[in-house]
Amino acid sequence: MSWQDIAITIITFLLAVMLLPQLQDVLHRGAIVNFFTASFTSLLAYGLTIIFASLGLWISVIGQSTVASIWLLLAYFSVRNVRDDQYPDKSLFFVAWDFLSVWMMGTAFALSGFTRKILR
Repeated sequence: MSWQDIAITIITFLLAVMLLPQLQDVLHRGAIVNFFTASFTSLLAYGLTIIFASLGLWISVIGQSTVASIWLLLAYFSVRNVRDDQYPDKSLFFVAWDFLSVWMMGTAFALSGFTRKILR
């Protein structure tokens, strides 16, 4: 066990604790976070978990897995809340697909605005 392993673990557990109020809001108040932000953050956090495991930072693996799992729960329950509120007769896949299309349009809009600023 190295000092880096302990430091990474403390930081990741603090990140997990800071996400708990957001998870509480999503679970009990019907709050919504951006599905793709939460799911991609979860995937990247699981990627860090694999990197930490390959470095032998086993305590950090537990901390990072906790953060990744909370992000995954935020993504899932956000999609469920949207479905229950706006699309009660649709599947979770339909709602996730709708989120993807909105996200792609927003990204295209942001990139086109950025490109226009560069070309001016």
